[in-house]
Amino acid sequence: MSTTTSVSAPQPPSGGYSWRADRTRAGLTHKNELERVTAMARSIGQAAVEILGGTRPATQLARWTTPDVVERFEERAAMLRLVQEQYRDRASLFEIHRAPRVRRVRICSPAPECYEASLVIEESVRARAVALRIERINRQWRVVHLEVG
Repeated sequence: MSTTTSVSAPQPPSGGYSWRADRTRAGLTHKNELERVTAMARSIGQAAVEILGGTRPATQLARWTTPDVVERFEERAAMLRLVQEQYRDRASLFEIHRAPRVRRVRICSPAPECYEASLVIEESVRARAVALRIERINRQWRVVHLEVG
């Protein structure tokens, strides 16, 4: 007497996606794509605020953004450093960039393979608005526009 047991395919972890399940173009469902873009927007938005605060170098954005975005953030961070040097007696004014937290993320897709994200990032003294445009360029998601208010 023989018994057969069926073995099902491994299931992705609940509450998230696995990288192996969605690496192929066929495996990329809208939900997985949206989760990936949302996670990317959260990370880059927080990093952008940290760059402006001087706690992170702008070059760390290079892997996920276009060169224009990195250049703009390097210039903006340099300008903020100059202002901080001129007002050393008011150092407490510049502490607002420490330990930013992403409070809210909103994502929409105005066109295929293009997403726009808006984030609210809370700092110790105030909240900031961050807007990103993320597009698929050469099979990789890239931030092509980034604004921090």
